[in-house]
Amino acid sequence: MRARRKLGLAAGVAAVATGAAVGNRVTGFYRQLDFETGHDEQFFAETEDGWRISIYRYAARGERKPFPVVAGHGFAGSRLIWDLTPTTSLARYLADAGYDFYAVDLRGRGDSWPATGSKQGTQWSFDDFVRFDLPAAVAAACDRSEASAAFWLGLEMSGQALYASALSGTAGQVRGGITFGSPVLTPSTAHVPGVTTAPKMRRNGRVKFRSGSHAAGPILALLRSKQLESSFRPENFDPIVPARYLYHGVPDEATVLADQFTDWIEHGVMRSLDHATVWSDRLGEIDLPLLVMAAAHDLQRPPEASRDTYEALGSADKTWIEAGVASGFSLDFGHDDLVAGRTSRAEVFPRIRDWLDAHGTKGKKA
Repeated sequence: MRARRKLGLAAGVAAVATGAAVGNRVTGFYRQLDFETGHDEQFFAETEDGWRISIYRYAARGERKPFPVVAGHGFAGSRLIWDLTPTTSLARYLADAGYDFYAVDLRGRGDSWPATGSKQGTQWSFDDFVRFDLPAAVAAACDRSEASAAFWLGLEMSGQALYASALSGTAGQVRGGITFGSPVLTPSTAHVPGVTTAPKMRRNGRVKFRSGSHAAGPILALLRSKQLESSFRPENFDPIVPARYLYHGVPDEATVLADQFTDWIEHGVMRSLDHATVWSDRLGEIDLPLLVMAAAHDLQRPPEASRDTYEALGSADKTWIEAGVASGFSLDFGHDDLVAGRTSRAEVFPRIRDWLDAHGTKGKKA
C-alpha cells in the first residue's frame, strides 16, 4: 500500500510538472503574438468615393530600383501577410533588394475606412477595390517613390482585382504584376472560408471571421492543426507565423463582398456587382506583363483553376510557376504559406525578385 501511494504521488508530481511545462510553453507563445512590423511609415491614399486607404511603406535599402512594388491581400485578410516575422517577410526581402515596398490594407480592415470613420454595417464590394482602391494605392505609391509606374503584387482576391482593373482601365500606372493563387473562376469544391466553408455567422453586415480566428487561431497554430490546412500547411510554417496572422490580421468581411464571391462560384463567372461587366470573359484582352504563381496544395484556390486563368490571359509576356514538388520545389506549398511559409524565403522570394528585376529596367519619372 505504501509503495502504491509513493507511485501515485510520483505520478501526480509528474502530471503537475508536465502541466506546468505546457502552461509555460503556451504562455511564452502568447507573449510572442504582439509584434511590430518593419515598415518605415504609414500614410493614406484618398479614393474618389471618400475612403482613406492605409498604406505601409518599407523603404528600399541601398540603391533604389526605379519602380516600387504595391501589394494587396486576400479575402478576409490584411497587409500583415507580407511581414509576420523578419525571416518570412516578403516586404523586408524586397526592400533589402532595393524596392520601395508598399503593403496595402484594402477598404474595410485596419485603418482603411471612410473619412467619416468606421460605421457598423458599412458595405463594400470587389468592384470598389477595382474602381477605387487599387488605382488610388498605386498612384499614392508612385507619388511617394517619384515613379511613373509600379508593380502590383496580388494575393488571391488582390490578384483578381489586378485582372479586373487591367480590363476596366483603372490599372494605368501598373507596369506589370504578380498574382498568387488568383484564379478568376474558383470551383465549388474549393475551401473558401465564409463562402463555401465556415464561418457562416453573419451580423450587422459582416461575415464574422475575426472573433473565432482571434480566439482559436493561435492554439491551432501551436498544435500544427490540420484545421489550418486550407490556409497554412503545417509542414511549411513555424507556428508563430499563422498564429500572428490569425490573431491580428483576419478581419470581419462585408456580406456584400462574400455574396459576390458566392455568385461567382455558383455561376462560374467573375463579374461586377450589377452583372454588367464579365471580367472572366475578357482575359484575352489583358496585355500586362504577368507572373502567375500558384501553390500545388492550395485548397482555397486550386492550382488547376489558376492555370486555366493563365492560359486565357492575352499577355505576350506571361510566366507560370506552380510551387510544388513536381516543379522542383521541396514541398507542395499551400494558400498562404506560398508567400509566408518556412521555405518561402529560399524558394519563392528569389523568383519574385528575379522577375521584378527583369521587368524594371527603365528610369524614374522626371
